[in-house]
Amino acid sequence: MSTIHTRGSLRLPALASLVFLLVPGASPARAQILYGSMVGVVTDPSNAAVPKATVTILQLETNQSLQTETDQSGQYRFPTIPGGTYELKVTAQGFRGYIRKPVSVSTNAVTRIDVEMQVGSVSESIQVAADAMVLQTDRSEVRAEVGRTSLLNLPVPPGRNYQQLFNTLPGFTPPRNAHSLPSNPSRSLQYEVNGVVAASNNIRLDGATQYNVWLPHVTAYVPALESIETVNVVTNSFDAEQGLAGGAAINVQIKSGTNELHGSGFWYHNNNNTKARPFFLPFNQDKPKLVFNQFGGTVGGPVVKDKLFYFASYEGTYDRQFAGALSTVPTSAMKAGDMSTSPRLVYDPATGAADGRDRTPFPNNQIPLARQDTIALKIVRLMPTPTDPNQLTGNYYSQGTYAFDRNTIDTKVNWIPASRITAYGRFSYLHYDANMPTRFGDQLLGSSLAGGNPGKGFGDTYSFTGAMTYTISPSFIFDTNFGYTKMNTNVEQPFLDQKIGLDTFGIPGTNGTRRFEGGFPGFGISGFDTFGLADSYMPYFRRDPQYQWIGNGNWTKGRHNVRFGAELSWQQLNHTQPEFYGGSWGAPGGFSFNGGSTTLNGGPASNQFNSMSDFLLGLASQVGKIYQWPDVYGTRTSMQSFYLRDQWQVTRQLTLNFGVRYNYFPMPTRDDRGLERYIFPGDARYGDKVLVCGFGEIARDCGVSVSKTLFAPTVGIAYRVNDSTVIRTGYGINTDPWNVARAMRTNHPLLTAQTVNAPNSFSAAGTLKTGIPVLTQPSLGNGVIDLPRTVVANTMDTDFKRGYIQSWNFTIQKQMFWNMVGQVGYVATRSTGLMGFEERNYGLVGGGAASRVYFASTGRNGSLAVVNRLGNSTYDSLQATLDKRLSGGLQMNLAYVWSKCIAPAGFGNSGDRIAIKIPSYQALNRSQCSIHQPQRFTTAAVWQLPFGAGRKYANSGFASAVLGGWQINGILSLMKGQPFTVSSSGASLNAPENSQRADQVKANVTKLGLVGRGVPFYDYTAYAPVTQARFGTSGFNTLLGPGLVSLDMGVFRQFRITERVNLQFRAEAFNATNTPHFSNPSGNISNLVLNPDGTFRSGVFEVTGVRNTGREGIDERVFRFGLRLGF
Repeated sequence: MSTIHTRGSLRLPALASLVFLLVPGASPARAQILYGSMVGVVTDPSNAAVPKATVTILQLETNQSLQTETDQSGQYRFPTIPGGTYELKVTAQGFRGYIRKPVSVSTNAVTRIDVEMQVGSVSESIQVAADAMVLQTDRSEVRAEVGRTSLLNLPVPPGRNYQQLFNTLPGFTPPRNAHSLPSNPSRSLQYEVNGVVAASNNIRLDGATQYNVWLPHVTAYVPALESIETVNVVTNSFDAEQGLAGGAAINVQIKSGTNELHGSGFWYHNNNNTKARPFFLPFNQDKPKLVFNQFGGTVGGPVVKDKLFYFASYEGTYDRQFAGALSTVPTSAMKAGDMSTSPRLVYDPATGAADGRDRTPFPNNQIPLARQDTIALKIVRLMPTPTDPNQLTGNYYSQGTYAFDRNTIDTKVNWIPASRITAYGRFSYLHYDANMPTRFGDQLLGSSLAGGNPGKGFGDTYSFTGAMTYTISPSFIFDTNFGYTKMNTNVEQPFLDQKIGLDTFGIPGTNGTRRFEGGFPGFGISGFDTFGLADSYMPYFRRDPQYQWIGNGNWTKGRHNVRFGAELSWQQLNHTQPEFYGGSWGAPGGFSFNGGSTTLNGGPASNQFNSMSDFLLGLASQVGKIYQWPDVYGTRTSMQSFYLRDQWQVTRQLTLNFGVRYNYFPMPTRDDRGLERYIFPGDARYGDKVLVCGFGEIARDCGVSVSKTLFAPTVGIAYRVNDSTVIRTGYGINTDPWNVARAMRTNHPLLTAQTVNAPNSFSAAGTLKTGIPVLTQPSLGNGVIDLPRTVVANTMDTDFKRGYIQSWNFTIQKQMFWNMVGQVGYVATRSTGLMGFEERNYGLVGGGAASRVYFASTGRNGSLAVVNRLGNSTYDSLQATLDKRLSGGLQMNLAYVWSKCIAPAGFGNSGDRIAIKIPSYQALNRSQCSIHQPQRFTTAAVWQLPFGAGRKYANSGFASAVLGGWQINGILSLMKGQPFTVSSSGASLNAPENSQRADQVKANVTKLGLVGRGVPFYDYTAYAPVTQARFGTSGFNTLLGPGLVSLDMGVFRQFRITERVNLQFRAEAFNATNTPHFSNPSGNISNLVLNPDGTFRSGVFEVTGVRNTGREGIDERVFRFGLRLGF
């Protein structure tokens, strides 16, 4: 217990580091992230301890042998051993020998094998040949494992990303695609765990964090499926060593070489002929062409037997599609200025008052040609004609050629130079090229039809890990690892070398002189797809490296296993990307049209006819542009952590775990100075100024203090009721690891985000003819500079406080019949201080721009946001699993979750903003989480049919040849829908920066369940637009979208070529029943359009798309065929 008293030393990072250096090792602690542990008690038939028994383990793959003795209480421990398959041998004077194999040891897990010795001669042995599932007897966390059988046999959708299998684990939201292909070339999936934001997941590859510095809610690198040995997952009550993981701590282990040559070759193929017709594909369109090939191989073996081993993997992914999508474009009548089919009047902005009152409508709802803007007419002529002129939404179908090539290499070398030393090194590499077509072709660009970004993408990812373990003595072990990952991601939109906005359209203030400032401006007309540059953050050229060092020590003393260590990490962002976090348009500039200029103040809310009318008149509701002054800009971030943890074996049945972790996050900087910080009005010296930190008279840390007391305690209890039942409970705190450098990456004067907003909801911010006001590059002077009135800013308060995440569980686990293990538990989290942007320059209800907090004192009509804590979230769940390890030809995993998640509306990821910013109304933000899933059930199974050689039936002759070698695999998923909000136009609310909700006018909302264009999923008469200056009466996230039923299946047939070589034919069906998985319906009640007879036509509660299930938009049934050669 004396080691627990050293906790106070962690108050100072330097002293904790000194302690670590003076005590470089420690051993028989519990399992580590990179390694596993084997523990147990040796007893005689009377249940008395057998001391000084010799316990030997032999790793069957490498012949590495370790030996120890039991202590006076009969306990033995192997605290730091590689994951793999072992033979356990126990000998003691006066007892028969005991041998058990195979014994599976997983990384980051404790395998307990208690041994009862039988009286007899040492020369006699009892051999136990079994590998039954073992209970989690010594750790209090909630954990799971995706092992080799699941990885190689379960149906993983095209792309074969191991993260798809997280769908089978409790607490996970269904993994889904996130971000564009150039930004995320590994196609890492996004998922939340136990109600915690995705950025709080910590994914390691052979111990090295695969943190995506720029997009932290996905990982930097995803290895090839065939290269993975196992995936270890912890989702609650984390060990102090596991560090900054509030949602899930995941360690992916790459395969290693062994004493025998082994490997595989594989090829998988699917095309448009092997998939069904997309549900929403127009009837007059053929299935678009698709050719998807994924192929490669692995090989591993010895360089020097028992000493040096190698493993290598290659995977090539080549995807060709004739991608297509539905878009919404103006009808021919709209483009001509004829809005006569609108159910609402289009008002002349030249009449009435400036605030939109007393306006008169255009005669016949038609805008005269003479009033139409000449620049707008140039753009209108480039707009496509609807392919379905009878529809107002989803009325244009376009196609284009999409191509994606990716090559991935994973290599690993393991070395055992001496009995006390083990080491390994891993290197991984990814290269990609992509071509992504646009919705409107070369005429008017628009967003990408596939791949996420329009244009060409290219880049590389590098990942390296080096690790070593040194056994100093039987009670002291030291291990360390170093990791390096670098992402190079790039994309260029078409026509980047031309100044389309300035030279072709003639819009002042758009394109600049440098290449990344070229191309199309953006035109966002509310109710339609964006024309021109739809992705305002393009182009980008990023170079983002990160470095990490970890050192750990283990020490065993009596009943205590103590582990302690340090983790140091450094991260960089080096970008050419004209983008502002929360900004509206990119380097070529852009214009928004929301319909307010042709709407009557006090009348019905605007619709897409009003928005198109504003565009034809050239009256923009917002004008914006990003000025990136240097060619390249960057940030530098670091993190330092120290931890101490003890596992106390109180009795044979009771294990107590407790520890503490200290985290320190220094203030981020630029590569040559500090960040930038806007000071709010009221400060006598710097009020309404921007400080360039580390320049002139300004401190490098911007005067911001960061916490130096981020202690995160953990405690857990595991009690073995009997040999088949364990009760566990645990509690832990984790610091929110949100990267402040990402939030503060772009700011004036490095990047100047100019946003010109209208003075109220019914007037214009500018016109196409007057264009965008031109700004000049500011001088840094003495480090104190002005912020132009039209420029927005993100900033920090003087005292920056991070949020934290609490997690706890109470779990019962039971070993059952048929080699099954059942588990049921209460699992909960509390996120306190969700990190995001707090808007300080919000407007009041009905007040417009003039009511913004800082408008009167500074004239600022744009966002002024502070990186801050925005509120709290809660998650409570019942989680149950039933698992059967592969035996008798069957593996099965069942999982059920019943949960509830509450969070502020608008908050889904770190860095978000809450929906309502006015403090006196913020209680209205309380809502179900956007990721909330009330109930979810999954089943995953692998069944090797009992026919053929070595099986129960038809095990010889012709019947064996025909019926043998077959295998059926499947994953069944059932879940309820996810929440969405019924919104309304914010014109009458007239409170800048705030979101508006609809009025709910019926007590009960009927679910109609209709799907497709022109039919509602919910009763649209239950809601009404808000036309007064107030918030709507409906809540946020009150309705659930369509649920999901999905079945993926596979049928394999294995042919034995030689004793060690087999060939497997694979046929798999994803969404085997071809059941559509619909997305949430549209939710803006102000977009409701009725037919002349009052029946529903379009605009709200329409389900016109499919859910993001992580399959790159392909929801329909897909058959995939493949061959796998194994040896």
